Order: sequence, then structure tokens, then C-alpha cells
Amino acid sequence: MTLSISLALPFTRLRDSKWDIASAVLFLGALGAVLWTFRDYGVTWDEDVHNQYGILVLDYYLSLFQDRRCLDWLDLFNYGAAFDMSAAALNRVSGLGIYETRHLLNGLVGILGIAGCWKLGRCLGGPRAGFMAAVLLLAIPNWYGQMFNNPKDIPFAAAMVWSLCYIVRIIPFLPRPPLALVVKLGIAAGFAMGVRIGGLLALCYLGLLLTLFLLWRASEIRSLKLLLADGWNLLHRVAVPAGVIAFAVMLLFWPWAQVDPVHHPLAALANFSKEIFPYPTLFAGKYYPATDLPWSYLPVFIVLALPELILLLLAAGVLMAWPAFQGVPGARRRERFLGHFMVAFAAIFPIVYAIAIHAVLFDGMRHFLFVLPPLSALAGATASYLLPRLRPRGLVYAALGLYGAWHASIMLRLHPDEYVYYNALVGGPAGAQGLFKLDYWGNSYREAVLGLTDYLRAEYGEDFPKRHFTVAVCGPPVSAAYFFPENFEFAQDREHADFFIAFTKDDCHKALQGREIFRVERMNALLTVVLDRRVVNGRMVNGRGQ
Repeated sequence: MTLSISLALPFTRLRDSKWDIASAVLFLGALGAVLWTFRDYGVTWDEDVHNQYGILVLDYYLSLFQDRRCLDWLDLFNYGAAFDMSAAALNRVSGLGIYETRHLLNGLVGILGIAGCWKLGRCLGGPRAGFMAAVLLLAIPNWYGQMFNNPKDIPFAAAMVWSLCYIVRIIPFLPRPPLALVVKLGIAAGFAMGVRIGGLLALCYLGLLLTLFLLWRASEIRSLKLLLADGWNLLHRVAVPAGVIAFAVMLLFWPWAQVDPVHHPLAALANFSKEIFPYPTLFAGKYYPATDLPWSYLPVFIVLALPELILLLLAAGVLMAWPAFQGVPGARRRERFLGHFMVAFAAIFPIVYAIAIHAVLFDGMRHFLFVLPPLSALAGATASYLLPRLRPRGLVYAALGLYGAWHASIMLRLHPDEYVYYNALVGGPAGAQGLFKLDYWGNSYREAVLGLTDYLRAEYGEDFPKRHFTVAVCGPPVSAAYFFPENFEFAQDREHADFFIAFTKDDCHKALQGREIFRVERMNALLTVVLDRRVVNGRMVNGRGQ
């Protein structure tokens, strides 16, 4: 028996190492993709104000707390500046453009989130599960497409998945986990809170875990003295140090919270729970007030944003949950159950809570990107469990290969607007047109400006640089203006502008008349149009602009 185990261990390590090598190759490939494509992405609606906030927070520190403009900058003082300040500091030394630098950093943070998902999946089911969790998260277009220019939700999600990872990692060591793990948990939770106060969820998850562990121990030991000892260890070895470290890290990146460390974080939390969004929200072909959405709004968006394979794996995981824990010995069963439960809770609870409090929601599932890593980790663990058990194995691998190639082709066709993806349940982006939001952030405006520039170069030839053009934009001006050549001028008065760039969000492309000269489309879905309004405004002579 001993001999057979000793012979099996090297082969087990070899098998596991192959999956870790595959994961390393995956991360190298993802890093290469970020470095190759980060310049392709547009400037999103929120990026300009976040860029300015990061500059103000950096100035606050560089002035030794004398420059206090960041303390009342729009409503962004309600957020920590962990990402924005880092981007502002990097921009001081970067040779790239302002937003190119931010996009590169944002993309690297997105990869860090995938690494956290890999680690989380590895905790749940070993190296194979970790690899599959990372692949699945990388393959979610709503993650990959937003990880370049979403300065709030992607950094928050990355910090949250690392917090969850360390929560799961401490389970086998409870009630006295190594201090290093507790410190890492506190730092990760602090970074989450240093982006958005909602990172308090990580500490709430930790409190839930410690409570469940103590209840489980109560059913095992039936000794009040030992139970109190465990409770004391959980409090002073885990809960208090993790909370103190998280709070300190949060304050490091959040000037407004430094002014009043107790009241201001609570005020920000209250403010977000009563957030106002004054515009109607499109859902299933109808417009609703953001304060009065159907309960199904968020679940539908999440289901439609997930690739079909992940939905199948999550469904299979629910069916297999109980049988998978049968036959597992006591302590190991507790560890496995608590680990899977905490990840499932982190994926489901925020959605249920948002429905229960009738939260103000908009932009689809953007504010809930942080549930995608735990969902991917659960799907990866299910895939790892099923893969060696499915037969015939060759046919299974062939089917997965075909699906993977098909899905990769979708992401390539959507690039760099991957985040407008919808799965086959609604007929893809084309099927979602008119039913759900597509490009709501102006990411496609970069391509629209380049298309307009090429059109005018073809029209005027060598005279193009000598001409002056006014361009109006529907929605976020910076999303287009950042890419303007020198002879383009942003026009506040859209009625009298030479050209009008408008996305299809809220039918903005129908707001003005004009001759359509360029359109941005993805998989037969219209995202943005460029209208020539010179005829309307009487600035055409013999078919050419004056």
C-alpha cells in the first residue's frame, strides 16, 4: 500500500504540473494580447473624470495634503482612488498617451483578476480546475472587453476575487490560520475598499465564514470551553487583524475617508444605496426608470452575458453539488463544503441583495462584474470534475475544441467592442439590437473618428490638413475628441456642426438628420454612425464641403 502511494505521488505531481504549465502559458498569451491590443480601445464615458480625479488625489499627496480639491471633486470623492491615483502616477513617467497608459494598466489589472480566478479555482479543485477557471473568465467578452477601459468595476472585481481567494485559503487552517494569509486577505480587501466602499462585502464574507466554521465546530466538539477558545482565536487571529489591515489600506487611497474615517465611509455606502440615475433604461425592448426595473433585469443581463458553455457548467454544478460531497471524510468535507459555499455565496448573494432592495441599476451588469470571477471558478471546478468522467473522451475534447474555436472567432469579430457580446439565447449582438444596450460607453467612437478621418482624406486628398471641420458627438465628448486630428474641432452646437457622431444608445443616432457616411458594426449589430450634416447646413458646393 505504501509502495503504491509513493509510486503514484510523482505521477500526480507531474499531472498537476502540466496544468500549472498550461496556466503559465495562458497568462503569457493573455499578457501578449494586452500588450498587442491595448491601443485599440476607445475612451469610455467615465474615463475623463476618473483621470482627473486620480490627478487631484496624486496632487493631494504630492502637496503634503495641502491641495484638497479631490475632497469635493464631482461625486468621485465617494470612491477610493487606488486605481486612478496609480494611473495618474504612471502617466507622470509613461511615454504613452494619457488614455493609452490607463488602458495598459487597466488591462494588466484585468489579467491580475484572471490570475485571482485561477488561484480561486485551484483552491476549489486543484491545478486543472484553476486552469479552466482562468480560461473561462478570459473567454467572457464582458470581462475581456471592459478590462482595458473600465477604471472602476474591473479593479474592484480583481481585488474582490483575490479577497475571496484568501478567504477560501484560510479555511483548512481555521481557527488559527497563518498570519501571512490573514495579512494578504486584509490587503486585498483594503484594495477593494480603496476602489469602492462596496469592498466591505469581502469582510462580510469573512464574518460569514467564521460564523459557519464556529457553528460546524459546535456540532463536532460539543464543548463550550473549546468552542469559546476557537471563537477567541477566530476573533483576534483573523477577524480583527484582517479588518484593521483592510481599513488602513483603504484609507491610504481615499482622501475623503481620511478626513472622517468613520462617518465618511458610511456616508458613501448610504449614498450608493440611494444612487440616482435620471435616464430611462432599456430592457427587453422597453424603457424603464432606473428606479423601477423588473426584478429580472440583473439576472437576465448576467445570463445573456455569459458564454453558453459557462451556463451549462453552472447548471451541471448545481445538479452535482450534493453527490460530489458524498464519501468525503469529516474535516475534508467541512473544508470542501465551506470553500464551495463561500464562492457560490459570493457569486449569488450580491444579485439577490440587489433584487431584494430594489437597487437602482443601469448599464446592464457592469456594476456586477465582480460576480464573474466566482462564477468562472465554480464553472472551472465543475469542468475539472466532469472532464475525466465523460466518455468518449476523444469526442468530448473535439466538441470542446470546436466550441472554443467558434467562441474565439466571436471575440475576434467583436474586437475591440467585445463587451457588446450577447450569447445565442438572444441571437447574439444582432438579436439584442433594440432589446438591450450595446455600446453604452462610446467605446466605438474611436473607430468612428478614424472612419470619418479616412473619408475626408479621400474626399480632399492633399488639401485635407488645410481644412477645418466641426464635429458634434452624442454623449461623451472625450470618447471621440481624444482621437480628433488637429483640424477637427468639437462642436457644442450639434445643430450647426459639419458632422455628427452618435451611437445607437437610446436611438441617439436618430436625433439629427444627415447623410450617413460611416458606420461601426459588429456581427450585424449597429453600434455607431457618422452623419454628414454639411448638406443640411448648406455648406456643400458641387457636392463638396466648403
